Amino acid sequence: MKKQFLAGATALVLASTLAACGSSEPSADDPVTINYWGWVPGMQELVDEWNEEHPEIQVNYSPQSAGDDATFNKITTAARAGDGPDLVQADVKWVTSLIQYSKDVTDEAGEYEANYTEGAWGNVTIDGVTYGLPQDSGPMVMYYNAEKFDEYGLEVPTTWDEFNEQAEKVTTENPGTYLAGFSADDSENLQSYVQQAGGQWWSIGEDSWTVDMLSPESVKVAEFWQDLIENEYVSDTLRWDPTFYNELNNGTILSVVGAAWQAPLIADNAGDTSGDWAVAPAPQWEEGAQVSANNGGSQLLVLEDAEHPEEALEFANWLNTNVDGLLDLGLFPATSGAEIATPDHIEEFFGGDDVYGLLAEASDNIETQWLFPPTYSDLSLEMSDGIAKITSGSSDGLPELLEQLQQSSLDSFEQAGINAVPAE
Repeated sequence: MKKQFLAGATALVLASTLAACGSSEPSADDPVTINYWGWVPGMQELVDEWNEEHPEIQVNYSPQSAGDDATFNKITTAARAGDGPDLVQADVKWVTSLIQYSKDVTDEAGEYEANYTEGAWGNVTIDGVTYGLPQDSGPMVMYYNAEKFDEYGLEVPTTWDEFNEQAEKVTTENPGTYLAGFSADDSENLQSYVQQAGGQWWSIGEDSWTVDMLSPESVKVAEFWQDLIENEYVSDTLRWDPTFYNELNNGTILSVVGAAWQAPLIADNAGDTSGDWAVAPAPQWEEGAQVSANNGGSQLLVLEDAEHPEEALEFANWLNTNVDGLLDLGLFPATSGAEIATPDHIEEFFGGDDVYGLLAEASDNIETQWLFPPTYSDLSLEMSDGIAKITSGSSDGLPELLEQLQQSSLDSFEQAGINAVPAE
């Protein structure tokens, strides 16, 4: 699959040239230097640890502002000018857009594949070509206020049907109290629910992308949440508004079906309820299933101009399998089979539960890859705006929004000069 096809025909495609590697092994007297861009606070400490232990491969870390549009634009601008780093931290949503600037490291990365979960590996391997290594992931579970569940006589739902029943029960019997929320500024949750149900909105075929936002799985998920919204059984409080944590603290919102990165955020911002919470697998669309989904995460991509891809990957694998180090930075590792201990303050907040052990199981239970198209930015804004109108009651429901987004997605590919077809 050509990079031009994956990233968009209107984008500048860099020449695919492999820089020659020296015939001799690097040494402390003549070290290889790897330039690495990322945005995780505290990362310099891990880089310093590597540099002390590996004098033959030295890493220069350049911290960026955040995993936002400004950082993405800085990466692409530098890559087009030939001034990009060897390694770059890339949000999972950026991967297909950055492929045109990335190096095919399929052969070099192969020895590390077994270190990562299947779902995470799928985020760096597109159409059979690997462009880097996974750093962190966002498997989803259900965080819930166990004390409030007991107070209201609620059962922890194992299926989404049971989730619906418990949502109706708590709001009907305790007006103003909600089992969970559904907000416009956390719209990627909708995609994760579809992924868990087995759907896939965007996929790559032989010579085009396929857009499938109206699959039975997608419609089922949209209708499920639309019913909860219409009956006012879920809160529409914005996820990233400070009010959200206030409502966790005061018992207005009783649970969060969310990714691994939610655990420390909830523990750090809803401290008044420490010890009251617990964790359980995410509700299932099919009774007896054990399927999870991903929400968020990042990868380390090797950019095209990297002169030492093998050494860059050696460092990336050391970093991304440094479980304790990543946990200390608030990242949930994308590693497979590692013992991931729950940090003490998170275990205490969640009533002694092995939160990260359950998250590790969820990570292994992600069955389908979720691709984000290179045209995702505008589509994401349209989805968030659409959900905001739906939750405010000023627009049609989620099934109708999917129809709108299906056409918008096809239009965005056409405008970018990328072949795309609707699913049959």
